[in-house]
Amino acid sequence: MSSFWVSGFFVNAALISVLVLIAFMALRLHRLFAVVMLSGAFSLVAAAQFVVLDAVDVAFTEAAVGAGISTVLALATLSLVPAK
Repeated sequence: MSSFWVSGFFVNAALISVLVLIAFMALRLHRLFAVVMLSGAFSLVAAAQFVVLDAVDVAFTEAAVGAGISTVLALATLSLVPAK
């Protein structure tokens, strides 16, 4: 086995584990601001996973749309919603 394949496997496993952890945390939280921030973090980790998989164009789109625009729009929406 080449060391590149083994290291690539561990990087993929680590990124997927982080994605699962972020998704589980987002499901368990009740604060909307924290859920929006975790959604942005999920998109950034997904973009990193796409880079590892050599899909740089998809990673760029995910980072721009998923972590950028979607997070900003969700935060803008949260600012319009009353606290309680």
